[in-house]
Amino acid sequence: MSDDVTSEAAPDASATPDAAPDAASASRGLAVLRQVGGAFSWLIKADPRALGLFRVAFGALCLIDVLRRWEWIRTFYSNEGVLSNHFTLFKPHTWHTISFLNALSRPGEVQVFFVLAAISLVFFIVGYRTKLFHVLSMVGVLSIHSRNVLLENGGDVVMNLWWLWTLFLPLGRRFSVDALLASLRARKEKGPAQLNLALDRDHDLVWSLAVFAVIWQLCLIYFFNTAHKSGAAWHDGTAVAWTLEQDRVVRPIGLWAKAALPLIVFKLMTWGTLVIEGGAVALLLSPVWVTACRRTAFLGLIALHMGIFVLTDVGLFSWVMMVSYLILLTPPDIALLKRGLTWLAGEPITAFYDSDCGVCLLAARVGHRWDLLDRVTWGGRDPEGPVPEGYTREAFEDLQTRTLVAWDGQRVWTRHHAVARVAAALPGLRLLTWVARVPALDQLLGLGYDAFASRRHRVSAWLGMGVCGVNFGAFAQAIDDAPTEPSPARRHLRRAGSVLATAAVAFFMAATMTQVLAENTWVRKRHKFIQPAWGRNTVEYGRWFQGWSMFAPDAPKRDGCLVMDVELADGRRLDPQTMEEPVYAPCDRRRMAFDQFWGSYSMRIAMGRNQAYRNEFEAWLKRPGPRLGLTAQDRVRRFKIYYIGDTSPAPKSGDEPVEDERILVAEWPHPKGA
Repeated sequence: MSDDVTSEAAPDASATPDAAPDAASASRGLAVLRQVGGAFSWLIKADPRALGLFRVAFGALCLIDVLRRWEWIRTFYSNEGVLSNHFTLFKPHTWHTISFLNALSRPGEVQVFFVLAAISLVFFIVGYRTKLFHVLSMVGVLSIHSRNVLLENGGDVVMNLWWLWTLFLPLGRRFSVDALLASLRARKEKGPAQLNLALDRDHDLVWSLAVFAVIWQLCLIYFFNTAHKSGAAWHDGTAVAWTLEQDRVVRPIGLWAKAALPLIVFKLMTWGTLVIEGGAVALLLSPVWVTACRRTAFLGLIALHMGIFVLTDVGLFSWVMMVSYLILLTPPDIALLKRGLTWLAGEPITAFYDSDCGVCLLAARVGHRWDLLDRVTWGGRDPEGPVPEGYTREAFEDLQTRTLVAWDGQRVWTRHHAVARVAAALPGLRLLTWVARVPALDQLLGLGYDAFASRRHRVSAWLGMGVCGVNFGAFAQAIDDAPTEPSPARRHLRRAGSVLATAAVAFFMAATMTQVLAENTWVRKRHKFIQPAWGRNTVEYGRWFQGWSMFAPDAPKRDGCLVMDVELADGRRLDPQTMEEPVYAPCDRRRMAFDQFWGSYSMRIAMGRNQAYRNEFEAWLKRPGPRLGLTAQDRVRRFKIYYIGDTSPAPKSGDEPVEDERILVAEWPHPKGA
């Protein structure tokens, strides 16, 4: 096997602790796994830096998912909306569902839960007590997804799966508060000379069955999405063009593309989709030229998913897929990324801080660890080297007593501008330094910096870190005096934990594979599989479904939407979706703006299998309060709600869609005898 991944140290078999790897505590279970499956090692190892990047990006994406649902809390997640919690408890969509939101009734209560979920995600993103907040964030996101499953789409399912598989990976080993605190405990610099020594950064590869679970999950998604695309529109190349006729999901730019681009462009996009999705499976499993194959797969898949995102609104599906690729970045990928960031960081600088100030030293120690690109050299008071042009040594030393100084060999920055210049050299902070260039904010930041600088020694004393000369007092004990080596008991617990984690991954892989065999048509046509109850129940509890058939077997050729004919107490007749008179006509994106959540709900409430939810829908319309475009003052006298289905016109024909179905979804007052 040819593998262009750099050589690895002893495997971090624990796969669960967030601390730096301890070779002595490597799991025997995974050591055996490495020996038995040595030929497949490229499938079970990951770079801890890649895992850290994934944690930040995935956590931010999940935070966006929580925040974008905020405006729908009343409608979809509270008892004042379309689905009350007592209804979901006593007549759930599936009996095997977990959601803490089912215990909450009022919008205010649900808002508190959303805030707590967002806070958990913030701690997960920064990597503080990473494993704890991984679990809390996972439970929070799953509770939101499970509260109203009529909103669920493929992006939600994949998000739930990434929460599961990465639970067994050490996402906090790099680029996290946990890693920062561990580094501060392991090495206690007390001056500029020590700050300028290279850090022993954690590059040891992670070995875990959970890495294979991620690769296998990606392969399942892309294989079945390819295998299921067997319809005529995929063969003749018109599938993408047909998809853009779906008014519920097409974006404005998709409408433009549908009108402006020739059919051959859509045919190339259709056939390209099949090539990219099908080829990705082989490239991800390739045992040779691992880095090159993964780069090829990811470049093609990113182009595919960006096209889906730009043209259609299918939620966060594309982004949830793309963020997972970070897990599989190899050390050469990280090195390439580092070279690009080094170029963006600009010239190296020297930062002169008050080396007699405890809190200043702590800030420098943190900055040293954040300086992943080695762009900052640290200097204290009374520098021995050259001083900037235009300063005498005495004048420069006097300047240092009053402010942080940053110097790139030509230009000097002081006060908050020096802080901004140092931050610009640190990965991830450069984009935040624009605030120092906004006039009003610049003045406020300057005042804040001066207020702190004039009191920095008192702050250091209050924190127990010294006034004249630096010590590691009461505050520092929490960071620096903690034991750096785990006790024998903790090492035994880590070994046991890693074995249990591997067993858990194996169990969940088995459960999800039963779902793969039961849910995918491609398998069912070839093998009749009866899914065991334990597998089905496990999958349903976590919403870890495995039916991958996006726009398959053929591109959708029918569309539809609700027409809400509502009469208010003041005599007005209007559709709350548009706040205009109801139009009994096929769905039209140009007439009606669709949101992913309302689009999913309004389509599914019309389906026969969801008929039980229509009484809740009627109760919501009759109840006073905000309802789509209606206000709390709008009183409903009567309404009729229809689902109008239509047949889409052939692409580029210029024809209009034709209504072919009309379903009465809700009516009030009910006709006599109904």
